[in-house]
Amino acid sequence: MPITKRPCSNCPFRCDGAGIELNPGRIEGIVSDLLKDDQQTFVCHKTLDKDRRTCAGAVALMSKLGRLPVIARLGLAYGVITAADVEASAAMVIEPMSLALPAVDAASR
Repeated sequence: MPITKRPCSNCPFRCDGAGIELNPGRIEGIVSDLLKDDQQTFVCHKTLDKDRRTCAGAVALMSKLGRLPVIARLGLAYGVITAADVEASAAMVIEPMSLALPAVDAASR
């Protein structure tokens, strides 16, 4: 699955308030699912009806947790995205520490 290079203009993970509003707890649920299984991905809502792509906002948030999903690691290895793409996207998304997330077991990293 391809990956978007930057969070879209209304990505729910954006830190500038421009993101679409999700139901309470939904972002935490998405991140919790991604933390449980690094083979999971989150599809960009703007690509659901066409060429599905992994959400750059979700990848960026996971990078802030030091837990890039497999799809992002493959994207980096194959040059689909760059470390600069991930860093630029990370500057655009919320801080994971602001979320009520379950404790992450260091052994599972």
